[in-house]
Formats: sequence, C-alpha cells, structure tokens
Amino acid sequence: MRQSKRLLIITNRYPRCPDDTASPFVYDFRQALERLGIDVQIVTPFYAPPTEDTSYIDNSVCIFEWSDGRHVISQLPLYRPSSLAKIRIFFRNGFRSAAGILESGEFDGILALWAAPSGYIALKLSRKYDLPYAVWALGSDINSWAKLPFIGSVIVKVLKSADRLFADGCELAMKVQAITDRNCRFIPSYHAIRIDTERPLNPEKRFVSFGRIEKNKGVFDLLEAFRIFLNDHPDWKLYYVGTGRDENKLTSLIQAGNLSDSVVYAGYLHRSILNKLLAGSTAAVIPSYSDSLPLTFGEAMQARLPVICSDVGDMPYFIDKHKVGLHYPVGNVDELAERLHLMTRQHHQFSVNCPAVLEELDIDNSAQAVAEWLDAVTFARKNGERAYANR
Repeated sequence: MRQSKRLLIITNRYPRCPDDTASPFVYDFRQALERLGIDVQIVTPFYAPPTEDTSYIDNSVCIFEWSDGRHVISQLPLYRPSSLAKIRIFFRNGFRSAAGILESGEFDGILALWAAPSGYIALKLSRKYDLPYAVWALGSDINSWAKLPFIGSVIVKVLKSADRLFADGCELAMKVQAITDRNCRFIPSYHAIRIDTERPLNPEKRFVSFGRIEKNKGVFDLLEAFRIFLNDHPDWKLYYVGTGRDENKLTSLIQAGNLSDSVVYAGYLHRSILNKLLAGSTAAVIPSYSDSLPLTFGEAMQARLPVICSDVGDMPYFIDKHKVGLHYPVGNVDELAERLHLMTRQHHQFSVNCPAVLEELDIDNSAQAVAEWLDAVTFARKNGERAYANR
C-alpha cells in the first residue's frame, strides 16, 4: 500500500538553479513539502534558461515545450495570431504532460500555482481523472488577469471549481473571496536567500530597488523621487537590479536627467552579488502599483534591510505591525521622496525588527497548509465521501 501522499503541482514558472529569478519560491515550497513526506511532481513550461546551471531540475520536474521561451505567456500580445497559436500549444502540451504523469501512478491531488494558465489545466485534469485540485493565487492572476474580458470569467470558474483556495497575501485572499464567495486561506510565498555578509552598523548611503523593470512596478516614480531627494542628499546612490520590458527607457531617462553618477542600473546580478548589495544598503524600495506580498519584501527582511513601499497589498500591514520601514500613497512621487529622506535617519531602528517578520513568512507554514488539505482529501476518500465538493 502506498504510504506517502502524492501531489502534482502545475506552475507557470519553476527555477532551474539558485540564480534563476523565475519564481524561486516554488523550489523552496517543493522542498518544504518533501520534508513533510509528500511526493511532489512538477509540470512547468519551458523558458530560455538564464544560465547553464540546471541543479534544480531532476526527474520530478517535467518541462513542456510551447515556444522559444523568450517571452512569458502572460505578456504575449493577444492581437497577434502567432500569440494565440502559442497559447493553444501551451495548454495542449501542458495538459498532455500532466496527464501522462497522472496516468503513471496514483495521486492524491493537484495544486495549481496561479489561477491561470495553470489553474485552467488543473480544472481540465480534475474533470478527466476525478481528482481534487487546489489553487494558490499569486497576485498577477487576480490583480490583473481576472479583470480582463473572457479571461476573467475563466479564472472565476477555475477558482469556484477548486476544492481549496490559497493566496500569498491577506488582501489577495480577500479579493479571491470577494469574486468567488468562498473561503481563501493566506499562505506565504517565500524564497530563502543566503546572506553571508553581516549587515554593517553604518551601511552604504544607497537605496536598492530589485525586481522587474516595468512601469507598473513604479520604477519611473522612484527615479523622479530620487532626483528630488538628491537636492538635499547629493552623496547618495540608487541601484536598480533586474530586467524587464522598460529597461531601455530607464537607462535613457537616467542619462537624459544627468543622473548617471547617482543612479546605477545593474541589470541582472548573480544571487551572491545581489545578496551582498542588499546587506550593505540602507533600504530597499518597492514602489509597485499592484502587488500582494512580493518575494522581494521577504528577501529584504532576510538581509535585515528596511523597506519603503507603496500602499498596496500586505506590505503596509507588515511594515506597521513590525516597524520595519515606511510606506506612501501609491504613485505619489513627492511623498516617496519624503520617505527616502526619513529613511536616512530611521533605518537603524527598522533594521533590528526585520527578523520578526520572517516567522510569519516561513514557507513551512505554506507546505503544512497544503498537507492539511491532502489529509482532508484522504480522510474523505477513506470514509466513502466525495473527495471534494466543488465540481
């Protein structure tokens, strides 16, 4: 008789190695599930690898082909026939790959990371193989895609048909509950990083913003706010780390504003270099227009790095509760400049509070929540009850 539980995870992204920025928390989550004795199989689409290192890929990870891997499916322009063709291939090959795994052995459930497109594949698999599935909403699926015509209705259907709903933010969980009229549990997405450098008593006079370089991430608001900040603090620096569709525009604005001596666009950095940069900085800035609880927030807390963020998602809640930074009205450049000024005097008191946040963001808590769901599924099946109620 099979002793361990088996879970099939369908995820929009999966990291290939420690330096891969493609949803690195999924690897941490998988490790946490396996520590609980759960046999995990992963199905994920192909994306062009950032490095030749594939140390995170083993026989438990199935990567299906769908395109050349240069573009994320959510960023494909829908007005192009070629994009629609790629989307059809994505769903077809993703379903076939997952179905092949389900037919190779007995599974207890399916977990979709993101309500779309992974959630839609999970729904189809659930109907064919009579298996319960859960959905872990992770921000963009609810904050952006669920608002789109047709796609939004599909996402609502996926969520309402799931056996269990999770979200990686308290506010995000409330949004899921509002559109489904069903309970949704907050479980954190958290990526552990290795900080080898002790945070200095007097960190460098610099701010760091790391993540995707895109307008909706507030990168241009930060640039303007920092320009204002420089009037009174000319010896400070700002580092941008990451890649994205607006990186060329960002570099052009830095040059046009004669900010090259104060603002550094570093692009992609290896994890060890980024961690050292974080540990030696005064604060991180997360100026997003839409977010729940981004991985960058948890990574900053591990580096004992205070955060300045916009008033979106759960970041203001954690900042106010644990006193680890400052927040400002989203999109307000003048208020952001003022927070940069305040942080120059208050970062010491914020830094010492950062470790307390990590207790709430522990990925083991997320794995335990999913394990409890699988326990409920198993209990129902043993007692002759329906494995799940939402078909």
